[in-house]
Amino acid sequence: MSAQKQQTLAASAAVTGTSLHTGAQVTLTMTPAPVNTGIKFRRVDLPDKPFIDAHVSKVQTVERATTLAEGSVKVHTVEHVISALVGMGVDNAIIEMDANEPPIGDGSARPFVDCIKKAGIVEQEAGRRVFEIREPIHLETKGGSILTIVPDKGFRVSCTQVGPNGRMTQYFSTEVTPETYEREIAHARTFVFYEDVQPLLEKGLIKGGSLENAVVVKGDSVMSKEAMRYPEEFARHKILDIIGDLMLSGKRIMGHVIAVKPGHGPNTQMAEKLAKTFAQTLAAVPVVTIPTGESVMSNLEV
Repeated sequence: MSAQKQQTLAASAAVTGTSLHTGAQVTLTMTPAPVNTGIKFRRVDLPDKPFIDAHVSKVQTVERATTLAEGSVKVHTVEHVISALVGMGVDNAIIEMDANEPPIGDGSARPFVDCIKKAGIVEQEAGRRVFEIREPIHLETKGGSILTIVPDKGFRVSCTQVGPNGRMTQYFSTEVTPETYEREIAHARTFVFYEDVQPLLEKGLIKGGSLENAVVVKGDSVMSKEAMRYPEEFARHKILDIIGDLMLSGKRIMGHVIAVKPGHGPNTQMAEKLAKTFAQTLAAVPVVTIPTGESVMSNLEV
């Protein structure tokens, strides 16, 4: 299938499990969508089954996850499922949920990738909307996070993950295609530092968290139900999050994302900056009036 065309799911497919922060049981169903729909969430457990666009303008909170809201309707921890759709090449999809947060699975994007593969992917008629980065876009936060996007012929993400006091510093870089996403990124699990666990619980977060769906870092040791899946699993998971969060800008990008100490806050700030850059670029394009009728020159007269 051509990478230049938009793609959606060939059929609907579902995944069921426990959500990370609320601890609720949830069924998430991915369904096909028409061209130019983008990614939308739908709360099928609520009256009128309201939709929420996966767009940075809907971001409400970014603590330990990205939460979207439309009025009083919310969806939490959306980054993994969006990341899987983007990484696997899906442009248009409706994500139906019967609770306010997707299942966490094993803490990676693998359950969503499996769901996408079960549904299948089909090409659509319209061209894919991709924003080509032609000038560097830079963001630096007071917390020490740095994100820069520079021109590139494809989509690449390079990430340096830095934990508290420099612990678990890791680096990974990869071009992002459906093949590399599934092989190099999708299996990387979410992680938390041990000293953050109790404060998060006190805030009512990670109610569904366990060693079944997260890696815990205590001191210089790693607590996990299985061996680390990659030597740089934490940096790779940060790339997973970046892919999902940046898609909230509204378009795929052609460029190289270079991130140091990223997080949902800086990621969504960059998504907002990208969205504004898109709008400014469109505004700078002059409106061209195409002549009609007798004013149109025949190609035989040229």
